[in-house]
Amino acid sequence: MKKLFVVLFLGLIFNIYAVFQYEVVESPVAGAWDDGGDDNGIYGHAFTIRVTEGEGSIYIVDRIDSLYGGNKELLSLRVAMDSVNNYGWVDVNTGMSYSATGNTVVLYSASMGAYQEVVTQTGYELGHFSAGDEIGVWLRPMDRNYTGASVFAKDNPINSQQMNYREGYAGIDMLGNVYHQLDFKNDGAIFLGVYGVESLPTGQPLPGVVTTFALGLCGFGVFGKNKRKKK
Repeated sequence: MKKLFVVLFLGLIFNIYAVFQYEVVESPVAGAWDDGGDDNGIYGHAFTIRVTEGEGSIYIVDRIDSLYGGNKELLSLRVAMDSVNNYGWVDVNTGMSYSATGNTVVLYSASMGAYQEVVTQTGYELGHFSAGDEIGVWLRPMDRNYTGASVFAKDNPINSQQMNYREGYAGIDMLGNVYHQLDFKNDGAIFLGVYGVESLPTGQPLPGVVTTFALGLCGFGVFGKNKRKKK
C-alpha cells in the first residue's frame, strides 16, 4: 500500500510540474561564408527554440548586466520594441517569418537600495506555441530597414547582408539567465534571453528560468531546457 501511495504521489507531482517545456537548441556546426551560396553564410552558431511538451507563450527578454543600473544592453535600447514590425519569430519548418504579438511582461523590477536605480527586465511575447513547434528569432536594429535571424542563411529574406554573426550561448546575465546573440555589421551585438509561460485559464507568469547545459542531443547542443510550472 505504501509503495502504491508513493507511485501515485510521484505521478501527481509529474502531472503538475511537467506541463510546458521548451529548450534552446544550438547548431553544433559553425556557420561558413558560403552557406546557402557564396557570401550567403552567417558566422557563429544558429539557434532555435523547440517546444517539447505542452503549450504556452515564448518571450524574448532583456539581458541584465548589473543589478545596480546602467544596463546598456536592454532590448529597447537596441531595437524599437514598441512596434511588432521590428521583432518576431521564424518557422523553422517553412522558413516563413512572422511579427510578434506586442504583449509584454515585467519579469524583474527592483532596486538594490534607497538611492539605487530601479532595474527592470522586460519580456516581449513572440507568440503562442505547442509541442512540436520549433522557431527562430528575428530582430530589426534601431532605425534600420534590415533584419537578421537566429536561423537560416542569407538566402532566406529575413537575413539581410548586414547579418554577420549569431551565437546560441553567449553567457549568463546577473539574474542567472542564459543569453543569446545576434550581430549586425554596422550595429554590433544585440543580446536576448528566452522565457516561457504555460497557457492556463488563470494565473500569472512564473519568475525565473530553469536552465541546463548539455551537448550532443539529436546532433545539436541543447542548453536551455525549461519547464513552466502550474501554481
